[in-house]
Amino acid sequence: MSSASASAPFQAADYEFAQDLLDGDRTAWGRFDQELKPAMLSKLLASGATNADAQEVIGIVMEKLWAQKKLAAYTGSGPLVGFVRTMAANAWLEYLRKHRRMVPATNLTSEDSDADPLENLSRDERPAPQESPLAHLLKDALLHALAQTDAEALLILRLSLLQEVRQRDLCQLWGGCHEGTISRKKTEAMEQIRDATLAYLAEREPSLQISWQDLLEACGDGAEAILGPSE
Repeated sequence: MSSASASAPFQAADYEFAQDLLDGDRTAWGRFDQELKPAMLSKLLASGATNADAQEVIGIVMEKLWAQKKLAAYTGSGPLVGFVRTMAANAWLEYLRKHRRMVPATNLTSEDSDADPLENLSRDERPAPQESPLAHLLKDALLHALAQTDAEALLILRLSLLQEVRQRDLCQLWGGCHEGTISRKKTEAMEQIRDATLAYLAEREPSLQISWQDLLEACGDGAEAILGPSE
């Protein structure tokens, strides 16, 4: 996966577009409304959001991109549309989890208590996690997938991609086997990682419906594509 991201061409036009957006260029934001908002909307609707939910989530993404300057995380290593679609998927997951945790104020205190339910709620608040929900979920999914992958195939893949061991040398390490055997093992590992990752995500968050391409695009822009720029 790292070799694929390293060979991805720099998206010069998209990067310039992003800089114009950060500069507040009206023409650029008009283009954003025409091209990128519909892309986010289609992604959210495909992920199970209603139109009303999708519009609310798009508003959240817009606030992150502009007011919080999350757009500054875009490096040009992948299409800008993939970057904003990933942010939309992230915001949708946060939205889902937020609403699942909502508790009516009347349930926070007993009828004979004079305590302010909002005060009780603030007292019970937990510190915000450092990772976004989507980043944490994807990390769990990938770790699960790696644990399910054939050990020998995974070792070959790691030696090839992470240690950059040449395929010819891998053949010698594996008793002089044919290069096709090594290629088949690498493909087998990649397919197992893909299938196990998507199966884990489908089980844990069926409403997310993230594709393997979405995940590759997120990895292509690095951690900041999911987490946003560091403060």
